[in-house]
Amino acid sequence: MLMNATLPSLIRRPRDVVYESLKRQIMINDLRPESALTELGMAREHGCSQGTIREALFRLQEDGLVTRSGHRGTMVTRLDPEEAEEILALRRRIELRGALRAVQHVDSANLERLQAIQTDMDAAAAAGDEYALIALDMAFHLTIFRLSGLDALEQILTRCTLHSHRSKLWAPGHRRPLVETAARHRELFALLEARDGGGLSRAIAEHIDTIVLRDGEA
Repeated sequence: MLMNATLPSLIRRPRDVVYESLKRQIMINDLRPESALTELGMAREHGCSQGTIREALFRLQEDGLVTRSGHRGTMVTRLDPEEAEEILALRRRIELRGALRAVQHVDSANLERLQAIQTDMDAAAAAGDEYALIALDMAFHLTIFRLSGLDALEQILTRCTLHSHRSKLWAPGHRRPLVETAARHRELFALLEARDGGGLSRAIAEHIDTIVLRDGEA
């Protein structure tokens, strides 16, 4: 497990431990779409109270990873191809707008943080830790986006990015090695460092358009 400052600190509160555990299970599809989740069953599994489970489920609902209904209970959010396309298009639009503004505000501290995230991405990929790589990938993109000052859009982008990663793992034939996934961010860093807003915007567009790599594609 990577223990670097670019990943979340070790969390000790039970509600946070349960939240991260369930989030990971959903993201890597150990908990499949439309799986029913019961507070009592999960409390037994995680050795905690139902109240702790309930808090974690509320946070997962805010992420859009579960749906809660009075008569149906809690279920893992389904994956719909059309919805996934809309989410990806929205993510693309937000990130492209942010890229054009981000280059105007980048400084050495931001670049150092991105380099540290890149180092951790390379390590996660080498270790075969797909979930850690997802978290670091999100941190990389959000670090760039925060430079844009479009603060009201950050939560929307975070949710879109989370769901685009989840959908990618379900994509038929997705085959890009983790090492290549991590390396794809180096071009984005170089363009940001060069303050090339147009180039960064175009590179992010291609980056998002080619999130899923299938057999026969370069």
